[in-house]
Amino acid sequence: MVPIHSIPVDTSRIPSYFSYLPVRIHKEVAAIDAATMDAIERCTAPGSKEYKQAIYRHSNPFGNPYALCHGECNIEKLKYFVKIIELIWIDDDVTEELAHVDALEDHEVLRQGLHHKYDSNMNTGKTVGSKKAFLREVRDGMLTLDPVDTPALVMTLDHYLQEYDSSEEDFQTLEEYLPYRIPNAGYRVCAHFTRWAMDIHLDDTGLEAVHEFEWTLGGVLALTNDYFSWRKEKWQTTDRIRNAVPLLMRQYSLKEKQAKLLLKGIIVEEEERAKALRMKLESRELSNNMKRYIEGLELYAGGNSYWSATCPRYNSPQEEFGTL
Repeated sequence: MVPIHSIPVDTSRIPSYFSYLPVRIHKEVAAIDAATMDAIERCTAPGSKEYKQAIYRHSNPFGNPYALCHGECNIEKLKYFVKIIELIWIDDDVTEELAHVDALEDHEVLRQGLHHKYDSNMNTGKTVGSKKAFLREVRDGMLTLDPVDTPALVMTLDHYLQEYDSSEEDFQTLEEYLPYRIPNAGYRVCAHFTRWAMDIHLDDTGLEAVHEFEWTLGGVLALTNDYFSWRKEKWQTTDRIRNAVPLLMRQYSLKEKQAKLLLKGIIVEEEERAKALRMKLESRELSNNMKRYIEGLELYAGGNSYWSATCPRYNSPQEEFGTL
């Protein structure tokens, strides 16, 4: 029997949490916090803007985002998961303020940290700095821990860094935007990481069968992030805004409040569609791996929604920017 690594979270006391999805938190919170701080301290300079942003990001009294999103992951693997995603999050906070061409160049430099053939390459770009060496170290740790399944995961990471923020298109509709936004939110990477860290193995037939459910939850996660993060993102200085709120404002000539209400309704509809797809999957005999993967994806999306609804990063962004 697979051990249970998490405990349920009571979401009923959070008025802004509007999801039906379950939320659980990993029992090994101290180890997850330690892995998070290791990434922050290794990938930012003490007292820098990036360091302060990372610390503020993890000031949520309701829980660490990785503990909330990935409650059923093996803790030894989850620690590597945390370090990689935290590195990417730190990098994102930096590169989203760069000119697009400069951001793409630094993504290419960071990608080199995934490949042994670049281990002697000391180029750290404009903003990559120590993140490249840290990525190499984490890559090697993952390969040592799981030499069989890690190479495929490294390929998924490489593809993500290659395509991240790569489009210059000014999307005009939500229908055009969402196929870009889901992978750009790191969903494909985190879904693969979830299988890796939960020791779930699905063949091509299984992955094809679960794909529509998986991708629908990816839309829920990406749009939920847009819904809550807009309070922060609307004040950022950037040459590209990637958020569904201003897109809906432009698409339907709406005020901001109306666009947010519309977006919330779209998220609820997508959650309903995901639930129907899960029930369709469950109408036939499923393997234990498939059942666990469905649960892992729901916990990921539910944890993301709960963290987004409670974190100061999105709900009190003025404090991060130092305007209060």
